[in-house]
Amino acid sequence: MSSQNKSLTAVLLIASLVITALAYQSVIFDFFAGDDFVHLIWLKDAVVNHELIWRNFHSSWLDGTTTKFYRPLISVFMVADYVLFNRNGTGFHITNLLFHLTSTLAIFFITRHLGKNFLRLRRSPDGAPPEGPSPDASLHYAWPFFASLFFGLYPLHPEAVSWITGRVDAVVTAFITLSFWLYLEARSRGNNTKLLLLLSIVSLALGLLSKEMAITLPAVFVLFELVFPQRSSARGVEAKAMLRRALDAVLASVPFFILIAVYFCVRFLALGTMVGGYDDSLFFISDPKAFVYTWLAGLRMFFEPFNRELVSVRSIWAKGWDACLILSILFSFANLVKLPALMRLYFFLSGWLVLSLLPVYKVFAISDDLQGSRLAYLATVPLCLLLSLAVVTVRGKKAEPLTTGLKLTHSGIFAILAFAILGMNNFAWVNAGNTANAIRDSLAKLYSELPGDPQILFVGLPDQEHGAYICRNALPGMTRAPQLSRDVLNAIMVDRFEPIFPFGYIKESLYKDRDKVKIFRFDREAKALMPVSLDQSNYDSKTESTYAGEELKKILSPAENHGEVKYDMNSLSVEGGKGRWGRPELKLAIADRPCFALEFVAVTMKVSDVGRLHDGVDLLYSNDLVPEFALKSRTHAYLKDGQDWQNLRVVLPLRSLPEWSLGGKCHGFILKLPHEMKAQIEKIEILKADSVCPSISFEGGGYLGNKGYLHVTKEKPGILQYDLKLPEAAGGAIEITRANLLFEDQNGTEPSKVTGQTIDLPSGEKTGKVVLDISRFPSLGIYELRLYAKDKQGRRLSHNSDHIVIARDN
Repeated sequence: MSSQNKSLTAVLLIASLVITALAYQSVIFDFFAGDDFVHLIWLKDAVVNHELIWRNFHSSWLDGTTTKFYRPLISVFMVADYVLFNRNGTGFHITNLLFHLTSTLAIFFITRHLGKNFLRLRRSPDGAPPEGPSPDASLHYAWPFFASLFFGLYPLHPEAVSWITGRVDAVVTAFITLSFWLYLEARSRGNNTKLLLLLSIVSLALGLLSKEMAITLPAVFVLFELVFPQRSSARGVEAKAMLRRALDAVLASVPFFILIAVYFCVRFLALGTMVGGYDDSLFFISDPKAFVYTWLAGLRMFFEPFNRELVSVRSIWAKGWDACLILSILFSFANLVKLPALMRLYFFLSGWLVLSLLPVYKVFAISDDLQGSRLAYLATVPLCLLLSLAVVTVRGKKAEPLTTGLKLTHSGIFAILAFAILGMNNFAWVNAGNTANAIRDSLAKLYSELPGDPQILFVGLPDQEHGAYICRNALPGMTRAPQLSRDVLNAIMVDRFEPIFPFGYIKESLYKDRDKVKIFRFDREAKALMPVSLDQSNYDSKTESTYAGEELKKILSPAENHGEVKYDMNSLSVEGGKGRWGRPELKLAIADRPCFALEFVAVTMKVSDVGRLHDGVDLLYSNDLVPEFALKSRTHAYLKDGQDWQNLRVVLPLRSLPEWSLGGKCHGFILKLPHEMKAQIEKIEILKADSVCPSISFEGGGYLGNKGYLHVTKEKPGILQYDLKLPEAAGGAIEITRANLLFEDQNGTEPSKVTGQTIDLPSGEKTGKVVLDISRFPSLGIYELRLYAKDKQGRRLSHNSDHIVIARDN
């Protein structure tokens, strides 16, 4: 390579790295968020007790029991950051960015090698240049530059780069791309490649110690060898050539597969399983239909990576992105028409993309606010190579400056859009960092005024905003030194919906011991913690309210532009339609009642046309904590075929929602019915739990006790008491989830899709006890348990009881 070409290469590489670094400068400041605080607890101990670091190499990551991961190297990097920067998050974020830049650099050289291998195979076995159309210099310069730049700026990446704990994916991708680059460099040199191959193996080993995703890399090497055979005699589709190609692929990758075998042995010794993860299973899918929809939605976000809460799909940014995406496809198609041999590159990169997604096939889910996007971080490497391949110009005998200029302009605009959208997506993490810092300051102020370690329950601390985690799993770390002046152990946070913490179960004990428990809610506007009192909640009252006839008209009114509504003699008729505004909406003016005591809302109606049944019924709520109606602040009831449509009673549960129960006074509701439904609303009822669902309890399970967690050991089984309560109940059954899986809803009516076992209770006995032996809980971790009543025919009769958590202890 001439000095001029080397200079151009250096300029392009440096430009790619600098632009990428500038794109992330907004998140390089002192903040921690979400699970970062879990690491801070561990790091404070690990720098003193080094055995904690070593333990990650021979047991589950961070001593996890509910999940089984083998990622010891992540802890090493975390410790290094903590030693260098202590509790200043700026240094941690710089480390994240450095790993991201490492991948960006490696991708530049991987792309160059792929271009060289493509041209090598274009030449005949005797070295003669190819005839006909051929790629110009853009294959050597523009493609590597834009491939690395697209990856550096790809808007899907903030969760992996801007969030400290998200570095797991940035780290493993850095080692995977380094290993692949070194492998390609070794294969290109022919002689004296042992050191490069050794470094490639070491990089893969470091990747395996970072995250499980690295196991697919040897398969990528096999794919590369099959698509880009090294020996001339292995080219072609003849049987002998194919056999040589397959043999070469196996031989080239043998050391890497041996390393994978060693890794799985070490993993088994450390975790007791080769699978691990969240539920220690490879093929269990609780809801196949939802699984498919989740994948389709995730792939849409994969290709259109803008945070829907920050970037409207109708904005010029989103439309520009889609236009560039379509142009990339058209340019690539035009290149393939001119030069079908390019299919070799597209085939390899597509195969690499599929292999990159395989390890996360069970958990792949990217929400509209980009939560979960880190799982696709590795897959964006081949994706960006595919998108940037459109910049390559295929020329004939004459140069095509117009085509080249058009493609460079397109790729430049694509990169500018990526830079802009990345900045908008990163705003979520800037906001999360500032909010997390404000909460830390509020906690420090609160505990400076409170002596000791009182029982405190926090509500309204944001789990996340715009997809950026803030307080998820964070409170234990926020309430430990050095975040506070002292360690605090009796602080608990509850969120809008608590899938694990059994809030509904502890409500009675929380009210009973309200003088011993302090409750605070986070005021987002004032960025301060405000006290919450249960003294005026009237929870002791057993009265239920019914609104019918004239009383119904007083509380029920139509929402604007949502279906047709008219009053009859003793009811209100609604008729839904199609499209965006087709769901009938009704306002329920039930205001100034304490939310804590308002647990279930029942709607009785006559339905003449069920409409879109799968919409179900939604009840949006508003209170002091949630002053504005929003779809995320709602409770839901399912509708299904076979119900009595002439006397349909839909019960919507609010009891187990902390955001509702601890939200002060009720401001009202919005009732959303299905599209195209025609119905007459006859009655609205406010119900207590005793009339809706059965109950379970165990000794010491209240808020000041085990907080709804029942610990089961070999020596001490769990003793569970139950009460079916409902007069028409003839029996009941207990549902228990599979290990470390959670019920989909609470106080609902649907059977769970993650139920591991069911215990049928004796018929005719409305109260009793159940002994929960440890044999029912084969794996270490947590299980959830709840009860439902059955009628004389054995059919599910009631809403589910509050759930409790079974902790299977060692």
